[in-house]
Amino acid sequence: MSRIVGRRRRSAARRDDGVTLVELSVAMGVASILMVAIGVVFFSTLRGVTTVNTKTSTTADGRIVMEAMTRTMRVAVRPAQFDSAFVSAGTGQVSFYSLLNRTGTPATVTPLATLVSYSYDGTCINQTLTPPRTDSTGNQVWDTGAVTTCLGRTTTPPVFTYYGAGSGTTSKLSATPLSSNNQKLVRSIQIDLSIQDSAQPSVAPVILTDRVTLSNLQKSASNS
Repeated sequence: MSRIVGRRRRSAARRDDGVTLVELSVAMGVASILMVAIGVVFFSTLRGVTTVNTKTSTTADGRIVMEAMTRTMRVAVRPAQFDSAFVSAGTGQVSFYSLLNRTGTPATVTPLATLVSYSYDGTCINQTLTPPRTDSTGNQVWDTGAVTTCLGRTTTPPVFTYYGAGSGTTSKLSATPLSSNNQKLVRSIQIDLSIQDSAQPSVAPVILTDRVTLSNLQKSASNS
């Protein structure tokens, strides 16, 4: 009987010895693998959320920029004192006259045109609006009151492609900046935007493209 009791006491003592170094090493190794796997999943999910949020915000910014440009270009107009609606027309910059303020203007009175410019300064696509005034000779001039607004921040400039109506056909005017003669031919403009958040260069830019028909210029050409 005493032998049985002794064996039970020795067995209980062995159970109370705790884990061995090998068991502890194995447990730590398994825990490390689990922690690494959880970390990979966490950071991968975080990058995915960041990408989605960045894409959403840049898409919204791009649409704001595109809407502003197409809205003003659609009502581009040639003032009576000039041969063209455009002051300059380059690949990444354009300046033209546009009928932005028509509120309260009688139907028999031609509204004054605003000088609109779009340019890129390395970080931002800028819109500059210069209001008109009439000088002592009755001509419209744009020499004061210019206001520049950043429409959207991005890492690349916009690209403008001009299409004209030469010899009765619509064709691309490839030489930019356009000469004064080619500026007279412009009837539509294609805008290509590549909007990218400079703070998230790893996220691919959002590409937007639209083509604007210059209705006022087309009507003027058909009536002439």
